[in-house]
Amino acid sequence: MKTATKTINYQLQNNKNIQEYITTNPSVGLNNNDVIERQEKFGKNILQETKKKNPFLVYLAQFKDLLVIILLCATLISYIMAIVYASQNNWVYSKELVIVFIEPSIILFVVLTNSLIGAIQEIKSEKAINALKSLNPMQAKVKRNGNLLTINSSELVIGDIVFLEAGDIVPADGYLINSSNLQVIESSLTGESLPVLKDHNVKKDLSLPIGDQKFSVFSSSVVVAGNCIFVVTKTGINTELGKIASLVNNEKEQMTPLQAKINKLGKMFAIAGIILFVLSVIVQIIFQAISKGSFRNVIFWSTTLINGISLAVAAIPEGLVAFTSIILAIGIQKMAKQKAIVKSLMAVEALGSCSIICSDKTGTLTQNKMTIVDTFVLNKKYDIANHTSNLNLIEFASLCSEANLIKENDLYKETGDPTELAFLYYLEQTSSYKTKKILDEKFLRIKTLPFDSDRKLMTSINKINDENIVIVKGAPDVLLQRCVNLAEKDQKIIKNTIDRWSNNTYRVLAIAKKSINNDILNKINNEKDSNAMSALENNLEFIGLVAMIDPPRETSKEAIAICKSAGIKPIMITGDNIKTAIAIAKQLGIYQDGDLALTGIELNKLSDDELNANIKKYSVYARVAPEDKIRIVHAWQTKNQVVAMTGDGVNDAPALKAADIGCAMGITGTEVSKQAANMVLADDNFATVVKAVENGRSIYQKIKNVIHNLLITSIAEIILVFFGLLIFKGIFKNEINALTISNPNFEFYILGATQLLWINLFTHGFPAIALGLQDSKENYMKNKPIPKSQSIFANGMGINMLWQGILVGIISLIGYYLGASLAIKNGKTSQFVEYGSTCAFLVLGICATFNAINLMSKKPIFMSNPLFYWKVYASVIFSLSALFIVSFISKIAIAFKITSDLSLNSTLIAYSLGLPLTLIPIYLTYKISVMLINKYKK
Repeated sequence: MKTATKTINYQLQNNKNIQEYITTNPSVGLNNNDVIERQEKFGKNILQETKKKNPFLVYLAQFKDLLVIILLCATLISYIMAIVYASQNNWVYSKELVIVFIEPSIILFVVLTNSLIGAIQEIKSEKAINALKSLNPMQAKVKRNGNLLTINSSELVIGDIVFLEAGDIVPADGYLINSSNLQVIESSLTGESLPVLKDHNVKKDLSLPIGDQKFSVFSSSVVVAGNCIFVVTKTGINTELGKIASLVNNEKEQMTPLQAKINKLGKMFAIAGIILFVLSVIVQIIFQAISKGSFRNVIFWSTTLINGISLAVAAIPEGLVAFTSIILAIGIQKMAKQKAIVKSLMAVEALGSCSIICSDKTGTLTQNKMTIVDTFVLNKKYDIANHTSNLNLIEFASLCSEANLIKENDLYKETGDPTELAFLYYLEQTSSYKTKKILDEKFLRIKTLPFDSDRKLMTSINKINDENIVIVKGAPDVLLQRCVNLAEKDQKIIKNTIDRWSNNTYRVLAIAKKSINNDILNKINNEKDSNAMSALENNLEFIGLVAMIDPPRETSKEAIAICKSAGIKPIMITGDNIKTAIAIAKQLGIYQDGDLALTGIELNKLSDDELNANIKKYSVYARVAPEDKIRIVHAWQTKNQVVAMTGDGVNDAPALKAADIGCAMGITGTEVSKQAANMVLADDNFATVVKAVENGRSIYQKIKNVIHNLLITSIAEIILVFFGLLIFKGIFKNEINALTISNPNFEFYILGATQLLWINLFTHGFPAIALGLQDSKENYMKNKPIPKSQSIFANGMGINMLWQGILVGIISLIGYYLGASLAIKNGKTSQFVEYGSTCAFLVLGICATFNAINLMSKKPIFMSNPLFYWKVYASVIFSLSALFIVSFISKIAIAFKITSDLSLNSTLIAYSLGLPLTLIPIYLTYKISVMLINKYKK
């Protein structure tokens, strides 16, 4: 922390105080001792990291949940009652003494375990976010100890001498020492997409706005032309990029719809638990008053409170948050394997509801790799297929290039402009020279005139077959006027070719050459003869044309088709020209008849109301600045649509935050955009967004199944415990009164808190998790998006959950009655509560496992492949085993208030195992009826 403080205070000082650190000798650079000293003083060149969370504090934070607070209160009351009971009986060891202390201990264990699971998931999520920073570390070329090195940009320090060329990303803020036609795009900071011309000769004035500081370069800017050497003046959080990153990091994330729904659901059941606890106590007091019992009896109050606690525990789905978090976390791990790194567990639901995907063109829908698609030569000797001792079209163009392409272990390392890289890839495929390195060694470069936006040309002079050959490449409209070997018919053919390619939105470059003698070369090298310099790019011999394009990704068209079948509207947003944007959009299926395209200028002329009214018509936005994306997002959100937005720049961060799902680019994205986004695309691929949406829909349905399963049991438990107290206190009134008189320690209950917790966490807990892990054969991408405002209980889930919960509750009540009646009939009246509770416990537990099997598929069980659903069946077997272990092993059964006679009484076993089987024909009949109704509707 001390180092970080020093860094901030020191780097924010004025220019005079850091002057001593930026007077490095450019030809030598820093030495190792300088680097170590400055790294210790200033820290690494990385953006501000979010403060690491203390695991213990994360764990304590889990106890703020209302459900947890209620369970802790229940535990405290249970312990107090246990201590009172033990004191009255002089702490004499007995079965009852063990039970009264085991019950609250199990509740406490459940609370601590659930909180631990929540804390682990939160810490894992934080680690996943921090791991994003290791994706594709940026490199920097620096001079150190007199050597030119390539290092990770995080290792840069103030005073480092950095070399930049076309295609590089500026790794830190700094002052130019030297520059040649340096053009930099600073859109990530300023929002301006046009390149800015930089000049090291301009007077340094730090009071100027960033966009006007021609003498400086800034971190995250992209070099599109020229080259330079600069000295680092600011690193890490003190760069202009770092300042914006800090602002974005301070923004609070909004609660997602699923998070709000689950929290609301949890609070609803928690409040229901409190209400039922109070009602239970009141009802039992009324019963005590009617029966004229004593209110001074400690056993009465103990039993009353324990029953109330049991009812509260029954109402609370303890595993709701833990199980849904586990399923979300597992789903997120699956997405990460598919290159979609989701930062927030709850953002998954937004993915499931996504109805609009606004995507960049370059690199997301396309390959971000210029590719040569056609060539034209005027003379056959320059044709690729007819290579002689003369160089061909692509070889000439490759010599006139600043780019470099190195292949190491079947991986390409690219340096330079994407357009020039296209020549080098094509060179490898078609030329016997294979690489530019071989070409450069054989045909030495004598001089270079870098590309200039005014000239629209680049020129190289190379020694070829003992001749000084001038090679010029650039815009056809400029270069053709300088060629002298074109007859009228040739010009017509060339123009037709250019027009045809332009209509296909290809980028067209022309290549020409000429030979110069040594006298002219000497004049040019001395740079004293301005006439020789200006004449160098005139009187040329036209060689040919090259057509290239950034082709769509092979996966994009299929992903677009999936989007449309899923009711999702894909939209292209690009800084490219509108013709190219429309052509690519048509090719991908984004732009169709009736759609409209809009330029940034046209967009700015529209009012918000006009944009909102016509937003559905626009499929393509061209020449759009990053800040315009926010308007597009808000316009769709006014239509109550869930919007996914892709972006990579710092200025995209607000739009990523504004979108329901911000998708940052993992490869080209800035650290700030990754921080602002909900999801990072590790491969910068549009198809990955679509896969994430599909996974989001699947996970959302799995969570609905889990909630459905949990709440069926909660409803059944409430019906069993609450109505059981009302009904059976009346039915077994005489037995209760007789036992109360004969046994001061007698307590009447339906199910104990430990029984309820065992069912909630083991008996239907593991099947619930299995439902969350189970894949489905349903194609969720053939359905429309889940509406943002749709209740989690929509599409019949609420009604199904209610009648199934009531059904299980009634069957469990019948089980209690049959078990209690069996005890009375067999002359074991003193054990009628244990018999009834045991039977109800088993019935409820087995029914809970049957519910999981019922929910695993929409088809009847006999139409479902058990091998496909093996996870659910395995969890059911495990849960039933856990249920039978606590029921049939007498030493364990004591702690769960289960009768030791269970294994000896075949009738009780028959009731316990037979009653749940009644669910099977009911569920089968219901599913078959639904299938027939749906078939009839179609």
